[in-house]
Amino acid sequence: MAERGLFVVIDGLDGIGKGEIERAIITYEQKLGKAVFDSVAFSKANRKGLPELRDFWNPPETHYHTVITAEPTYEGIGHNIRFEITARNERDYSAETEIQAYSLNRLILMKRVVIPAISNGLNVVQSRCFSATLAYQTLRAEDEGRNPENTRHRILVHEGNKLQLEYHPDLLIIPRIKNIDELMKRIEARKDSTKDDNSIFDNSQFQKRLNRVYQSSWLRKLFESAGTTVEYLDASISPESTRKQALEIY
Repeated sequence: MAERGLFVVIDGLDGIGKGEIERAIITYEQKLGKAVFDSVAFSKANRKGLPELRDFWNPPETHYHTVITAEPTYEGIGHNIRFEITARNERDYSAETEIQAYSLNRLILMKRVVIPAISNGLNVVQSRCFSATLAYQTLRAEDEGRNPENTRHRILVHEGNKLQLEYHPDLLIIPRIKNIDELMKRIEARKDSTKDDNSIFDNSQFQKRLNRVYQSSWLRKLFESAGTTVEYLDASISPESTRKQALEIY
């Protein structure tokens, strides 16, 4: 059997520079002569949605070394999460609906792409994982007067989240920023781009609270207890600095 590939996740606030970190890692891999398969671009370009193993690992015809993924995905359930469930519209979806939708989308992505990739020795670099569900739903529980710890426990028993914890990320990179107002300027600047999901979470007060959750000791301990290395970087300096720190960590 092939040695298990690395599973690397970048997670954090909206607009904080996760893309910069991902691009830095991709460029580094390509400079090493490694072929990179972008499953996000694949999903956007193909009606069948998520790729299957033969799309990125079918030697000798198809042989990639690194696979790029993202949560939620850009097809099926993931598309509905991005552009319906968490979008600004007149429809309101419950916290349980969000948790179930993310977990199912995660389950499919893990079974169809992530696990086959790392099991065949390919590295996976992914934007977000169930750490985002834990962080966002903790705040939603606080806002709705529910017990955040009970909410986190409920998240962890969902099948997709359990599976991702079993095949835990080897490395979780969380970028941090000191000035949330600067972050909101970045979010506003992308409003006219294809990256804008019109999310209900794109407001400064929510992002300030979310910043606290992403840096919480309970989140770090949960992942470290599963075997994940958790690293933080300062994304408030410059894009160049963000990329440099990301490569040093990677």
